[in-house]
Amino acid sequence: MEKDAPDWTPGLAMGDPDIDEQHRMLFQMIRELDARMAGGEHRQAVLDALQGMLAYAATHFEDEEVLMEDAGWEGLARHEGLHAEFLWRAGGYESRVREDSATASREVLDYLLRWLVEHIHVEDRSFFQRA
Repeated sequence: MEKDAPDWTPGLAMGDPDIDEQHRMLFQMIRELDARMAGGEHRQAVLDALQGMLAYAATHFEDEEVLMEDAGWEGLARHEGLHAEFLWRAGGYESRVREDSATASREVLDYLLRWLVEHIHVEDRSFFQRA
């Protein structure tokens, strides 16, 4: 992974043990993807990891959305839209990986890391740290 690539830190904790563990697992999946890429397993490794991560992310997003719905949170519809956009965009990398695995692999990794950190810091925090 890049030297300055973000990793799970206590500052990313939302205070919900299940959600925090799911976030840690998403970071672990990205680290595993990076290790496969570093080992030269670009195309199939990225496709496998991407598909697994998307399936896990979809389940995680559902868990978050249930918590938000149960709380009657007014930001739920927007948050659902962000989750759907992520799944659509990340899923779109599959065809790019098939065409140009080395370049697309790095783009996938960069996108996943950037999105995950920003989403947790800003979007998830707006729900979990609400007054």
